[in-house]
Amino acid sequence: MLINDVIRFLILRKQDMQNDTSNTRMKVILFILIGLIVGGIITYPIAHMMGKDSVSSTSQSSVSTATDTKSAGVRVTLNNLLREHVSTNLTVTYNIIDKASDAKMQASLDAQTANAVAIADAVGSIYGDEAKKAITTPFVDHLTQSNNYAKAVAAGDTVSEAAALTALQTNLRQVADVFNSVIPSLSSDTLYTALNDHETLMNQVATAYQAGDFMKAYELENQALTQISGGADALATGIVASKPDMFKQ
Repeated sequence: MLINDVIRFLILRKQDMQNDTSNTRMKVILFILIGLIVGGIITYPIAHMMGKDSVSSTSQSSVSTATDTKSAGVRVTLNNLLREHVSTNLTVTYNIIDKASDAKMQASLDAQTANAVAIADAVGSIYGDEAKKAITTPFVDHLTQSNNYAKAVAAGDTVSEAAALTALQTNLRQVADVFNSVIPSLSSDTLYTALNDHETLMNQVATAYQAGDFMKAYELENQALTQISGGADALATGIVASKPDMFKQ
């Protein structure tokens, strides 16, 4: 994720760099980041080719402890899916604001939908088909309302923006209630607050990007990724607690 995040940063800074040739400090920062990307790309295959003997026994033990459990698997899966949710949603947002081509727009919408399906499948794999169906409808609706908000921001339509926000609040409550129905250790209010915090960050990204403040948009996107990871960890803890027999070692 680090390389992808840095690449996105470089893209977002491209326009600023073109418009402000005197920003020497930013040029230096970008040069350093490019070096980190190249270093990371080169270092990984070298370490991989050297084999596991090149990894210290301490590191091997730490990795094994962190990932070789069923509960850790749930945590990792949810982190991956929910971080992807942030990335695919914001890609759609950026494309809407940028007035991307039909092909590019459709590709991002397809990726957004595929991620929603994967999240519903993950829920269903633990709680069954009824839970999968219960989360699919409000979650897909969430994508629709989120995209409607981005369209309103792009158009500068404050009336539609307010309507989309109202619809999102109702939708987030529905999503919170569904998760609470299968993870009773997490209250609906707690889930709603976390979801609302997430949506606030996502909406702030859209506003910053529309205003041309790409650095702020990037920083807010990183905050959204960090926040959603915390949410994924909390969900994973609740899931394991709700299904102790399933996650026995």
